Amino acid sequence: EFHVAGFEEIVFQFVLMLKKKINILKLLRPVRAYNGLDYNHATNVAVLTLFQAQALGIKEEFHRDIGLAALLHDVGKLFVSKEMHNKKSSPGLKESEAMKLHPFYGAQYLAKINDLTYLAPIVAFQHHLRYDGRGYPQLKTINMKQHICSQMTAISDSFDNLRITTPYRRALDVKDALVTMKTKDEGLFNPFLIDNFLVMQETDGWF
Repeated sequence: EFHVAGFEEIVFQFVLMLKKKINILKLLRPVRAYNGLDYNHATNVAVLTLFQAQALGIKEEFHRDIGLAALLHDVGKLFVSKEMHNKKSSPGLKESEAMKLHPFYGAQYLAKINDLTYLAPIVAFQHHLRYDGRGYPQLKTINMKQHICSQMTAISDSFDNLRITTPYRRALDVKDALVTMKTKDEGLFNPFLIDNFLVMQETDGWF
């Protein structure tokens, strides 16, 4: 079970480093496992999302909740089999469908934790939805729109995944990853937020 205070301390340290404007590459730590959660990816996404929040001028009082929600976005993967995580080849159809349930698992789990920001289960559920309403998981009875925190987290998640080598795809360098992000199919990301993400790199050199 997660101890919220420990995750809040991680986010607090990110916010402190954010205020000092330390280059983002210095914030990305070696891979560590936390109860099976990919710690490195989770922390990368949290930091990238906090940088977006700062660049957008979102008030600092909201940074803690935004960072915590982004940090926990993939927690649902704890409820997916380890065999699937450790597979050395591209997942099959059944495996892909099973993995697509992790947003639901994550939201369900986080919603039961007391004293956790309300954004955490929202972002866990929505980070694979698209700006145009497609993506997953889909609820046929609800026309769900992504929360802005989920939109920012989706951008951070996609960028960091492009920077990771997998058994079936090589990692992209920063420049190629940003080009790929910009040219992804229309409707995937909030166009204003993806432009903001690119400007972060061009003007401040965060990456």
